[in-house]
Amino acid sequence: MLIKSILTSLSLLSGLLPIIFFLVFRNRNKEGRLWVIFAYTITSIITDFVFNSFDLPQEAKFYLFSFFTILEYSLFALFLYLNLQSLNIKRAIIAGSALFFGFAFFNIINTVNYNFDSLPASIESILVIIFCVSFLYEQINDTEVSFVYASKRFWVIVAILIYLSATLFLFISSMYLTLEERREYWFINSISNFLKNVLLSIAFMLPKHKTTSPIKKDSFPHAYVRPYN
Repeated sequence: MLIKSILTSLSLLSGLLPIIFFLVFRNRNKEGRLWVIFAYTITSIITDFVFNSFDLPQEAKFYLFSFFTILEYSLFALFLYLNLQSLNIKRAIIAGSALFFGFAFFNIINTVNYNFDSLPASIESILVIIFCVSFLYEQINDTEVSFVYASKRFWVIVAILIYLSATLFLFISSMYLTLEERREYWFINSISNFLKNVLLSIAFMLPKHKTTSPIKKDSFPHAYVRPYN
């Protein structure tokens, strides 16, 4: 019980790290796309603070998590949309978002037990994980990208990917767990949230990265070919 309490506290306090690093290195984080993630970190720590600091009724907790899930998905999807190059994947994000929003709001309106919004959270995780993998695949195959791990975008995507992958099965299983059983396994969310905040801090701390091709056209001298007589 003590360990879980410590993990919860570390998870909550770690939410300050990316905010601090973003502001300290704000000259490195002027790019508009990074402000999307900064907005997410603000939203995330406010939600965690409200949930852990106030004894909210179950109905209020349900609405808090439901609207946070919608906002979290929106910011993640927007960041990915702004960073992806493939028009087909961008169209997939738009289509997937329309389906997600429709289902998420339907779940809010038609809920009867005000339990944890495990199904919308699970759908969010699956969609964003697919988009993150698509981004990484795109980066690997882009000849203009020399060192993908030197990019701020890479660390942000990895942070999102690790966080959602670690919590996916937790959210899915929450549909079949009681409130007490869910509390027993919620440390998984605390650990993944802590890792996510550390990786986002690394992203905000990194200097600006210019994507250049590792092989330039004039990297090698033109060889003289002697004509054959």
